[in-house]
Amino acid sequence: MKKAAMAGALGFGLLIALLLSMFLIIASDDEGGGSNSGLYIGVNLSAEVLAHQPMVEKYARQNGISDYVYVLLAIIQVESEGKLEDVMQSSESAGLPMNTLGTEDSIKQGCKYFAELVTKADKLGCDMDAVIQAYNYGSGFLDFVAKNGKRYTFELAQEFSRQHSGGVKVTYKNEISTPINGGWRYNYGNMFYVKLVKQYLTQTGGDALGTDAQNRIVEVARNSEKYGISAAGGYCEAWAEEVYRKAGVSIDRHCCAGKNRALYTVGKSSKNIPLGAMVYNDPAVYQSRTNDTCGRNAGHVGIYIGNGQIISNIGGTVIDTVEGWTAYYGFGGWGWGGAVVAQK
Repeated sequence: MKKAAMAGALGFGLLIALLLSMFLIIASDDEGGGSNSGLYIGVNLSAEVLAHQPMVEKYARQNGISDYVYVLLAIIQVESEGKLEDVMQSSESAGLPMNTLGTEDSIKQGCKYFAELVTKADKLGCDMDAVIQAYNYGSGFLDFVAKNGKRYTFELAQEFSRQHSGGVKVTYKNEISTPINGGWRYNYGNMFYVKLVKQYLTQTGGDALGTDAQNRIVEVARNSEKYGISAAGGYCEAWAEEVYRKAGVSIDRHCCAGKNRALYTVGKSSKNIPLGAMVYNDPAVYQSRTNDTCGRNAGHVGIYIGNGQIISNIGGTVIDTVEGWTAYYGFGGWGWGGAVVAQK
């Protein structure tokens, strides 16, 4: 894009930004976008970045990733603040030298590349955070994540960078890195990339980008064996409580899921379950399906881990869809088991 045209676009973007400054910016939800899709919301995006929104929407739509328009804008915020010609810094993903592409071609290529990452992540079962980090590292990071639990963690991002940098560190001080490690990163890509991008994102609904506490609960629940949590049969409540404790959430010990359901249910809708929340059965449904007197009285509990999935212990951990859980156990509501969990 020529500089005069860019200046006009930026001026228009400044006007739009002023009009929208009192509101959260809500992403379109009418196009398919692969796994982990949801209603992403942009926050604190600059006027220069918002000036590119129409073009991002155009190429996101062409690539079937309209659910991720605000993820793409957040990437622009991190990559260039909307001020460089190669606004998505996507030249290298097309096999070109850095900063080769002009603005429109940069957005076109960036959207195409992001769509390729989403498709690959779907096939491998990786999550959206892994896709975001792969935009920085390259698609090989998705293979690395797929071999190590299929879910992004900062530790995986750090290890990938360590391996590819030969362990070489560089000084890197900002408000994100300094509290974590004093201000350094490995000299390959940016291991803080997901944290940088997510400064400019939030997400509504049950798959909301969680608080640190919520995300830790999900991480521990998915990997409870690694955290030394017993999955003995008949101890679904004990398993769920221990997940919370290993995630650093203080919770009292309770006798059974049925009692917790009665005492601590917060919401009755299965449509917007928060990440990490305990999910309880409906006794009217569950009791009709089991001859186990203890099971009928004690009930059943699982933990919502996002993407419409609930994990629970039945003598080993299993993952059900919310629909499958509701059909078999009934949906008795969700809550935090009496714990206090910071939420978004």
